[in-house]
Amino acid sequence: MKANFKRLHHFLADSHKKSFPKIVKETLQLWMEKKEFPYHYFGRHFYRTDAPTNFKDYLSVQQYNRLIASIVYRNELHPTINAILNDKFIFHLYASEQKLRVPNVFSYNFRNTFFFNNTSYKVTTETELIHFFKLVLKITSKSGLFLKINEGCGGYGAILLDEATLSSQAPKLFKALTNNSYIHQELAIQHEAINKIYSKSINTLRVETFINKKDEVHIVGTFMRFGSGNSFVDNVSQGGFYVPITEKGTLFKKAITSLIKGIGHNEKHPDTGFVFDGFKIPFYKEAIELAKTSARLVPCYLQGWDIAITADGPMIIECNYSPSMLYSEYSYNGYKNNPVFIELMNDAKAYHSKKK
Repeated sequence: MKANFKRLHHFLADSHKKSFPKIVKETLQLWMEKKEFPYHYFGRHFYRTDAPTNFKDYLSVQQYNRLIASIVYRNELHPTINAILNDKFIFHLYASEQKLRVPNVFSYNFRNTFFFNNTSYKVTTETELIHFFKLVLKITSKSGLFLKINEGCGGYGAILLDEATLSSQAPKLFKALTNNSYIHQELAIQHEAINKIYSKSINTLRVETFINKKDEVHIVGTFMRFGSGNSFVDNVSQGGFYVPITEKGTLFKKAITSLIKGIGHNEKHPDTGFVFDGFKIPFYKEAIELAKTSARLVPCYLQGWDIAITADGPMIIECNYSPSMLYSEYSYNGYKNNPVFIELMNDAKAYHSKKK
C-alpha cells in the first residue's frame, strides 16, 4: 500500500504528463484491448508526453505474470541449475570450473565461520572481524572487497569494504555478516569509458538469453544499468536506472527508472552529466557472445546475465535464472512483434492451458 502511494505521488507530481482526457482515453483503449486494467500504462510511464506511441505493443501486468509463471516452471525442471544460480558461492565455483570469466572470491563466511586460504576462522567480535579482513587484504594485495549475500538479489545487503575505513565499518559489517552467508569478491576494474558515465558502481550490462525447443540460444533483450547518487550498486531497486540498448550496442537517448523511485527520463547521467544517446558500449559483441556461450553451460529455459565491461573485455558478475524482462522490452520498442518473444508467449499459453 505504501509503495502504491509513492507511485501515485510521483505520477501526480510529474510535469511531463499528457492531458488527463488523453490519459483517460488511452487507459480505456488499453483496458479494452488487454481485458484488464492497464496498471503498466502508469508503471512504465506511458502516460508521459515523451513515452513510446506504440504502448499497446508492451506487456501488460497479466501477460507479464503469466510469462514469469511459465518461465519459473520451466526453469524449475532443472533443479540442479537452479541451485547453482540461486547461490552466489556455488555459482562462482561452477563458473570457475567452466573457465568463465568471473571476479575472484578471496574469502567467504557462513555466519560467524569465515574461510580464507583453506583455513576456517571463528569470528565472534568486531576486533576479530577487523583482523580477518586485514589478513585477507594484506595477502591478496587489495585495498577493498565487494561483499554479497549468497542468496541475495537486487543488490540488497551488498557492502563495499574499504581498507581505509575498515574500523569504522566494523559494527555494520559484524552485524550483517554474522547474521548471513556472504561471498567476499575482488573489486572488478571497470572500463574507463564506462567510468566516465559513472565510476562509483560497476555498471552492468544485462543480457537475457533464451534456449528454445531446437536447443538454439537467442538474445531476448539487453539494457545497461547505472548507479547514481553515490550508490556503489547499479540495481534499479536500489535507486539506479537503466538505459535500453540498440542492436548495434549503443545506448538509447534516455535513461529510465522505476516509478516507485521517482520519475527519471534523463538524457544525461544526473551526477556526471554524461550524454547517453549513441554511446557505444565497449566489447558489446564480445559480451553478447559470452552470454550465449555461458547459456550453453547453464542450460535452463531463460537466463539473465549481469556482465561488467572491464579494460580487457566482458566479465560475468552473476546470472539470474528468472529475470524480469520488463526493462529489456524498451530496447525492442515492445515485444509484441518480436519473433523470439512470440515463442516465449506461446510457451506460456501452453503452460497455462495445461494448468486448466
